[in-house]
Amino acid sequence: MSFAPNVDGLLDKFSSEKNAECVKVSRLIMSLGSMFVGQDEDAWILKKIKSIRVLDLDDCQTNVKERFHREVDKLCFNGYDELIRVNDEGEKVRVLMRMKKETICELLLVCAGKEDCAIVQINGKFTKDDIDKLVNQETGKKHGRS
Repeated sequence: MSFAPNVDGLLDKFSSEKNAECVKVSRLIMSLGSMFVGQDEDAWILKKIKSIRVLDLDDCQTNVKERFHREVDKLCFNGYDELIRVNDEGEKVRVLMRMKKETICELLLVCAGKEDCAIVQINGKFTKDDIDKLVNQETGKKHGRS
């Protein structure tokens, strides 16, 4: 009997590939960092993040990227709600979230394609209003509003 892989298993599996870049910012480092952001307008969201894990396979060989792509297709996303799915000329991007009651505890960005292969996993405690506020804040910055 074979089990569908999960996100943590996929991150662990591919983080040791040659030329893979894997960064994990732990809860301790996040809490230390949040002490230094002061009253910056983005500081509130940093205080809600427990950890961040990023895997980037862009500099890996083609066979590694192809294997990653196949593994992503087999990933089990039970317990996640899909926010966005894009499939453009073989480049696949998914943005997912996992919730506990009314709190978003994980945001997940998965990119799998011929060139772009990456996963960004953000663990924390967010509300949907937090995400709306962040999107509106960043959209305002992009359009010259504060």
